Amino acid sequence: MKRVVSFLFLFLIVAFNGKTEEIYNTSVFSRTIKNLQIKNAGEFFSNPVINLNGDKQLEINFDVLGDGYTRYAYSIVHCNADWTPSPVLPIEYISGFQGTTIDDFANSMATTTAYANYRFYLPNEDVQFKLSGNYAVKVYDESEPDKILFTACFYVAESLVSISTKISGITDIDVNKNHQQLEFSIDHKNFPIPHPLTDMKVCVYQNERRDNFVTDLKPSSILQNQLVYSHNSELIFKAGNEYRRMEFLSNKYNGMHVEQVQFFNPFYHMTLFPDHSRNQFSYQYDQDQNGRFFTRCSDCSDPDTEADYFIVHFTLAEDEIPGGDVYLNGQFLCNNFNEESRMEYNHEAGQYEKSLLLKAGSYNYQYLFVPDGEKIGLTYPVEGDFAETENEYTIAVYYRPIGARYDRLIGFERVQNSMSVF
Repeated sequence: MKRVVSFLFLFLIVAFNGKTEEIYNTSVFSRTIKNLQIKNAGEFFSNPVINLNGDKQLEINFDVLGDGYTRYAYSIVHCNADWTPSPVLPIEYISGFQGTTIDDFANSMATTTAYANYRFYLPNEDVQFKLSGNYAVKVYDESEPDKILFTACFYVAESLVSISTKISGITDIDVNKNHQQLEFSIDHKNFPIPHPLTDMKVCVYQNERRDNFVTDLKPSSILQNQLVYSHNSELIFKAGNEYRRMEFLSNKYNGMHVEQVQFFNPFYHMTLFPDHSRNQFSYQYDQDQNGRFFTRCSDCSDPDTEADYFIVHFTLAEDEIPGGDVYLNGQFLCNNFNEESRMEYNHEAGQYEKSLLLKAGSYNYQYLFVPDGEKIGLTYPVEGDFAETENEYTIAVYYRPIGARYDRLIGFERVQNSMSVF
């Protein structure tokens, strides 16, 4: 009997210690949820960030395939700097209640694909934020609260420190070739930080990609009221290439990068021109939006409800790359590597292929190669790496002194390098 009790005790210890905390990411878990957008209200392109007690709102907008109305609700989770749930309670980080319903919706009009468009704004009359930091909102059918349909991540910041940045193609490992190096300084003269090495966390994102973001950076110099981050090898990023672009606004004509439009009941199909590897060519500038997308349609007044859906066919006409998978990447796929974004290799045709149901609009995308057993997408195998590439870098500065229970977001800066790196 003692052996049985001891075994069960050890089993419980192992099970408890082996439990991993959930890491929140913007992700869709239902095939009926489409076109998820998280942005500042009234803006086409923006990082999902608002200031604590500021006058801006976040808009979370999504479609549900099919007719009719379903009562959807949302709950909000406060997160640590690494996007794991923080220990603070909802009553501490929001005013209002969890499980607020989403009442702003409209059915699609005159589209071949029926859908309902939903949106809600944060903060609102029912929900206000008390603390800064990382946040995730979980959306679900009100009748099935344990079945999460999608999560959307965003930031609530306090402007307590200022951040100065510099991006250069002249890095500590090469000069104007394949990398970019970020340097920055944090001025905290109006916000004393007695112990920056233990009380601060700094995270850096390139083009809002979570797979290659850098965290737990340490300053190279600590000056009076200033922290300097320079000549740090962790701040050297693969430069990548400008995102590819496509646009389709109507079924009546081909859009940008669209080779053919056909109708096979019940969908219109947009076949894109075949894409090819760009890693052997020289850099060519193209004005992109660093992976973003937005909904548009021709001859319509409200794209949210009048833009139609099309099955879009992507082709990467290249030999199969051994030792990993090629993924389609962009914010319309939440920058995630999963079955929806993984390209299938057609051995008979000798090319990678993918078909997705997408709403009319303008899109940025790229192809990333993920080696077997790895989690970081590589640009070089398909897109190439060029120091001249315009990229967007986001710097998030968190503060948690000894005894505090959450990471306070005290600074947030987004910067884009100019095309010239010389």
